[in-house]
Amino acid sequence: MIAACVASSADCTTLFDLATPPQGPEPADTLQAIVDIARYPATSASTVQSLFALSKMPPAPYQPARPADSPPAAWTLALRFVGDGVSMDGPGNLAIDKAGSLWVTNNYTFSPDSDAPVCGGKLLLRFTPTGQYVAHSPYTGGGLDGAGYGITLDPTGNVWLGNFGFSSVACTAPPAHDAVSKFSSDGVAANDSGYTQGGIDWPQGTVSDREGSIWIANCGNGVVTKYPGGNPNAALEFVADPACGTQSECARPFDIAFNHAGWAFVTLNERNSVAILRRDGSPVLRSPLGSAGLFDQPLGIAADSRGNMWVANSASLHIPCPTGALNPVGTGGSITMVRYDGRATKGPFRGGGLTIAWGIAVDGDDNVWVTNFGDRRLSHFCGRDVSKCPPGAKTGSPISPDTGYAFDGLTRNTAVQIDRSGNVWLTNNWKNIPNVVANPGGYEMVAFVGLASPIATPLIGPPQKL
Repeated sequence: MIAACVASSADCTTLFDLATPPQGPEPADTLQAIVDIARYPATSASTVQSLFALSKMPPAPYQPARPADSPPAAWTLALRFVGDGVSMDGPGNLAIDKAGSLWVTNNYTFSPDSDAPVCGGKLLLRFTPTGQYVAHSPYTGGGLDGAGYGITLDPTGNVWLGNFGFSSVACTAPPAHDAVSKFSSDGVAANDSGYTQGGIDWPQGTVSDREGSIWIANCGNGVVTKYPGGNPNAALEFVADPACGTQSECARPFDIAFNHAGWAFVTLNERNSVAILRRDGSPVLRSPLGSAGLFDQPLGIAADSRGNMWVANSASLHIPCPTGALNPVGTGGSITMVRYDGRATKGPFRGGGLTIAWGIAVDGDDNVWVTNFGDRRLSHFCGRDVSKCPPGAKTGSPISPDTGYAFDGLTRNTAVQIDRSGNVWLTNNWKNIPNVVANPGGYEMVAFVGLASPIATPLIGPPQKL
């Protein structure tokens, strides 16, 4: 496109016209045009095709080039990062600090062989904002053992991880599934064994509130643990669903997010519902929020800038803690919005390429991003502020095409987060065809470059636009 513009001022006029964002001025130069295309990669099918036609104008494009009869569905640019190539196996979730470093959980011990049994990962990975390992990363210690979806940064920069205890079925030394690890901002573990106070049992979502208290969703026993001010010795335990109590796996709490009042919204994977707890652990509602079709095997949850909650409904995944099995063949999925006070909902919303929705994040424009555990795609939805969406979109309307923002370099993705530059980061958690018995883990982090509106990091509570 740029080459055509350089060769012909008429093609520059065409480029600037096609690159004009739905809610913004026409770009004045080629740099701004490319930025606008990156931020609005699929405003319409006709625009995508017209940009593709422009890319075929003289001078002849470099070869090999995409066939003229095969335009892309969206103009996205995605990059994969492998660290050192011999340590990352099953990146599960990530947290981004104030300098833009990415802290990443690692489900399994590394093996390049899909048929070689692997046990719980014992590393904490840290990447620079440009995708390389930070010096001295990965970090060890702290009782790390198969950390899953649980990772957070507290207000002082400490990193907390929930050791769910991921390992392959064939592992001969399975993890204990009962600890939370803490690391300083320079990667030093707080102790050798982690913390078990507060009934830690197959922990998943591990999230800091703005007061520095750490909340842990215990998938195994239905308890939400709170470390007030980050103090495990003062641990409090709250039952997520009174109807379940602490019956093993009755509720399967999975992830946590907070509104402006500090209320914890907790997804209950097995109960197809969301529990809402005040800061003292008392329930906001008599029973968790849920009704027929509203939630469907929910996993990730994220707040928007107003404290409304967005929930990713997998529609098929029963988290094994310890029973149940991740089903990599399932399809479908949806997202649901819960008002900041839990008194109203919108959705569920579908489309946008959703296939086994898992992770969810909200950007600086309050638009919603969802990872999928199937079909190698990223989904994008209009959030509460429709003025930040394409013309005609409503809250919950898909912005990404029916294929999602596709990338052959994706595998099965669990987490998604937005960084301070608007890059959208995903975890390639499982292989496309996983060997569940031995080594299903993926090996890469993925960045969709400049695709979202930036937010302030670390993300503690509702997002703030930069």
